[in-house]
This record gives sequence, structure tokens and C-alpha cells, in this order.
Amino acid sequence: MPLLNQQTSEQYLTQMQKTSAVIKQWLDDNNVYVGGTPQQVQVNNTVEIHEQGRDIDSILADIQNKFLPSCVSTANTNCLAHLHPPTLVVGQIAEMIIAATNQSMDSWNQSPAATYIEKDLIHWLCQRCQFDQTYHQTSGNAGGVFTSGGTQSNLMGLLLARNQFYENKGVDVQKDGLIGQQKCYILCSDQAHFSIEKNAALLGLGQKSVIKIATDASGAMLMSDLQQKIAHLGSDNVIAVVATAGTTDLGAIDPLMAIGKVCHDEQIWLHIDAAWGGALLLSKRYRHLLHGLDYADSITLDFHKHFFLPISCGAFLLRDSQSFESIRHHSEYLNSAEDEEDNIPNLVTYSLQTTRRFDALKLWMALDLLGTDGYASLIDNCLDTAKQAATLIDANENFVLVHEPIISSILFSFVPKDTVLSGEQLAQLNRHIAQALLINNIANVATTQFSQQLCLKFTILNPNTQINDIADIIEQMAIAGFNRLNSDNLNVDEKK
Repeated sequence: MPLLNQQTSEQYLTQMQKTSAVIKQWLDDNNVYVGGTPQQVQVNNTVEIHEQGRDIDSILADIQNKFLPSCVSTANTNCLAHLHPPTLVVGQIAEMIIAATNQSMDSWNQSPAATYIEKDLIHWLCQRCQFDQTYHQTSGNAGGVFTSGGTQSNLMGLLLARNQFYENKGVDVQKDGLIGQQKCYILCSDQAHFSIEKNAALLGLGQKSVIKIATDASGAMLMSDLQQKIAHLGSDNVIAVVATAGTTDLGAIDPLMAIGKVCHDEQIWLHIDAAWGGALLLSKRYRHLLHGLDYADSITLDFHKHFFLPISCGAFLLRDSQSFESIRHHSEYLNSAEDEEDNIPNLVTYSLQTTRRFDALKLWMALDLLGTDGYASLIDNCLDTAKQAATLIDANENFVLVHEPIISSILFSFVPKDTVLSGEQLAQLNRHIAQALLINNIANVATTQFSQQLCLKFTILNPNTQINDIADIIEQMAIAGFNRLNSDNLNVDEKK
């Protein structure tokens, strides 16, 4: 039988070595991407299922020849499009252990040691967020749970905020639902993650319950607009304010301390989405950017972003773990009342998931290997390189720096000197540049909309990416841009 057990342990070792060799070759080729156009990728990666299976060597050959070349390599220093980092080797080792042991984090008897490791890590993360500050005392202890990432963590924050909001009005919405209940609102910046609206819909509140707060030129929430909207809506009608520590495009960080004081005074739940910026908790030089994080009632963290761990790995942190009571469900075969009496922890009590991977192992092993100082060095290196890259772009006469980096993303545009182009032509040109660089295995860069213009975007999450790499990419961008201009695909009015 092809099951992993004592009888197949030698086979496991042999096949893992073969698989590792295939991955090593892919890494050694050091391509950003050689999969070609979307149509070519689709043709090369069709799925066919037959009555009779194939041998593993044939399958690995297809992985090596078809699948891996069609993957974007986050390990390449020119992979700069998204919050999609290279991964630590120790994270890959952890993934092997996670898969082989196959612990399920819903009940203690399915994950005895893993349960305590996750609990200890959650405790450490809560301490790192300073949830023990005296100005915001609560009736219970801080807590949390590992999640699949930012969207799920944001959902948990809004779910618990919603439940507390209605509980304060004498309503148990978990049991009785929302029919006939008063209209209520979630406030977030106009740069907040799309999952806020998505989750509002999932919670039965509707996307229209999300009220967007204006932002300043740096993409951070405007306090004047927040206070005005709270006054207009009435604090009794606001479920939560969602502050962002690291917006997707700019990396903007809302004024956390000021927002926290307003929420504290108005008794409004504050959820902070620190899926990206939360990594600065380990920074030596940029930790101050998170000043005020400790005002949060709940926090989203992602470790598959600036912590360099394999997808998926995130955490939801809660100032007062008593708030988990609103989602508590008992199942005799998982988290019985008798287990609680015997102080046996079953983490399903705190999670939206039942079966759940032991993703906490990746963070524990990485912290154990690097220490907080080693992590700080990796994180700070990315921010330093982003600042250097912005300076390089700003000095180039054919590019316009749209915004200075706040964390490690840079927005800019190719605007060729002495050439007059409409806004639509510039958007078309910059979109072509990003596509051309990827298809031609040069670099993976993103495009996004900011201030009603299409921009190119670098997101530097690879500590090995150096300023020389950035300089080469900028040169290739200019070549791609001018080649496009010299073709017949743009209607260009050139200055004489």
C-alpha cells in the first residue's frame, strides 16, 4: 500500500530525495518564469485522470518539465510583484514535518505537542504586541489562534466585534441571527484590504455597512474624517474600526495611536490588520512605525509575507480571550466539557476551522533558528533596499516616482522623456512593460491603480535583492517601453 508508515519509510526517503533533486534543479536554473503566455501554460498543464495510475518517476518528470517551469519563482531576486516572498529553508523543513506527522489542530488528542507549541507562540506574539499594557485592562487574558492568513484573521476580528456589539444590546446574533436588528457599520480607510468588504458580506452585514474613511497623500487614514464619520453615524452604531498597518499598494500605516485613543474613548472595537506591517514587530530600526498597535482589541498577522514562511501561515490575536466565548461550540468527540474540567486544551474552540494544519511549527522553527535579531536583519534589509530603489527611480529621467516607500513597496511609472502620451496610452504602455518582463523571463513586477493612474510596483520582500538587481530591471523596463513606443501599437505624438 502506498501509505506513509514503517513499511514505506525507506520508499519515503528515496522519493523525497528524488523530489528534492527536481526542486534543486529548478532553483539552480534561477529563472523568474519560463512558462510563456497564459495560453501556453494552460496547454502544458492540463489534468488527465485515468483508470490506471502512473509510476512516480513519470509524474515527477511532468512536474519537472511542465509544472515547475510554469511557476513564478519567488526565490529569484527579480520576483518583485506581490507580497509573495522567498521562503526560509527552515520553513521548507517544517513543511516536511507538518506533512509527515499530519497533526490536526482541532483537538489535543490529534496534536498533543503541537497544541502546546501553538499556545506558547500565541502567548509570545501577544506579549510582543504589548497586550499587557495597563491603560487598557480587560477581564481576561490575551489569546489567539493560527489561521490561513489575513482574510480569515480579519473575518475573525469582525465576527467577534459584531457579536460583542450586539451582545451589548442584549442580542445573541450567533443564535438568533440579524433579522430585525438595527443597521450598524464598520469603518476602515479607503486603502484597506478588500477582505473587509468581503467579510462584511459573509457576516450578513452587507458591503454597504463598510464606510470608507478618506486617506492622506501617504495612504494613511485621516483622523478628521474618522471622527466626523463616527459623530455622524453615532458611536453606538459602529461595530468596529479597522486600522491598517501596511496597505497592499503603498504599505501605508494608519495613525494607530490616535485611532486607538478614539476607539477607547468611544468604546468601539479596534481591529488592526497588520498582515504585512506586523513583521516590523521584529525590526530594530522600524519598530516605531507600529506605535499604537497595543491599543487594538484584535490583530491580524501574516507569516507568509515578511516573515518569509511558506503559504499558508497567519495568526489572529485577541486582547481578551473571553471574546472567544461568543463562537464556542461543544462537540463531545472534539472539545468536551470534561476536557475543559481536566484542563485539556482543544484549539477548535478558538478557530473557524475544524481540521487545521500545524502551521505554527514553521514560525517556531524559524524563530528558533534565526532568533529575533536574525529576523530583524532580514526584514530591515528589505526596507533599506526599497529606499535605495526609490532614489534610483527618482533620478531616472524616464520614470516618475509616484510615492516614497513606507515599508518596502515602491509605486512608479514609465513616462518617457520628450514624449507626449495620454493617460490611457501611459497605462497601456506600463501594463505592456510588466507583461513583457514576465513573459521574457526578466522580472516579475506588478501593476496597480493609485490616485486614478496605473502604476508599476516593486514589492521588495527578498533580502537577497540588491540595488544592482533593481538597476538592471529599470534598464530592461526602459528598453521594453521604448521598443513598444517604436512599434505601431501606440498612437504617439512625439515632440519635435
